[in-house]
Amino acid sequence: MADITLRAQARTTTGKKVGVLRRQGIIPGNIYGRGIESLPVQIDVRSFREALAAAGTSTVVDVHVELGDGHEDGKRHPVLIEHVSVHPATGKVLHVDFRQVDLNRPVRAAVPVVLTGESAAVDDEGGVLMHPLDTLEVEALPRALPHQIEVDISVLRAIDDQITIADLRLPAGVTAVAEAETVVARVVASKLEQEVEAEEAETAAEAAEAAEAAEGEAAEGGEAGGDAAPAEDGNA
Repeated sequence: MADITLRAQARTTTGKKVGVLRRQGIIPGNIYGRGIESLPVQIDVRSFREALAAAGTSTVVDVHVELGDGHEDGKRHPVLIEHVSVHPATGKVLHVDFRQVDLNRPVRAAVPVVLTGESAAVDDEGGVLMHPLDTLEVEALPRALPHQIEVDISVLRAIDDQITIADLRLPAGVTAVAEAETVVARVVASKLEQEVEAEEAETAAEAAEAAEAAEGEAAEGGEAGGDAAPAEDGNA
């Protein structure tokens, strides 16, 4: 993937006054990171959306910061888009946090998990695909972080088949942070099938109880017959 760049300007507007920036199509943000002083910036909303679509939250973006005089600050700002605050009603971006990274130091980031292919357990067996892991936290050098992790679900051929982190083929230099047994995708029986199986199990249990009760009654009857006193002979 080609390097992704984003131009920003040093920001002097703070507090409630940032509302003026938003009305002008400008997003307030901050660049922060290990060993650096937080830097307030502002970005054109259209440029930011393009960068976000290309980079997501796990691909390095090179931010170039312009000072008030129109010149760049001369510093390198390789960042990850760490957090995007969005208005709950309008969906407008309100604020962005950029985490500056050391390109020579491993970092952790949440990478989207994308399922590909088709599962025979779903298509032929009527199973339901469960996808409990939408993102996977990994550790790698910043430039080695994958944009997304694709998981082929065609290996899920039967009900209860599953894919765990241990089954994933991660790129060289990338390691998962979570436990290897963590489930990424799994096929389970449909709710209707589960209800039918539960009813069948309940019916079988009731039948077993009835059979056991019948056997108990028969055994008690046999014991009662064996203990009865012999009838007296009237001719004795």
